[in-house]
Amino acid sequence: MKGWESMSPECLFVLDNYNDYISGELDPDRVSRVEAHIRSCPNCEIFLGKASRIHGRTAGLLRVQAPQTLRKSISSLLEKT
Repeated sequence: MKGWESMSPECLFVLDNYNDYISGELDPDRVSRVEAHIRSCPNCEIFLGKASRIHGRTAGLLRVQAPQTLRKSISSLLEKT
């Protein structure tokens, strides 16, 4: 992407909101604003594409399955409350 000093307000908006956009947590008005901007800004389109690919590759790495014994212990404790 361009240097910070030469970014438009809409580029900065994309940069500030890209993570929520990629993860599907951005409200519809902001989604529309991001998508409208990336249609007219190749730099932001490229950035968002790369960020989406990285997110897709790493999202699974962040999920850790708790051991069955721990899950049973937690379930048991929850049932008692």
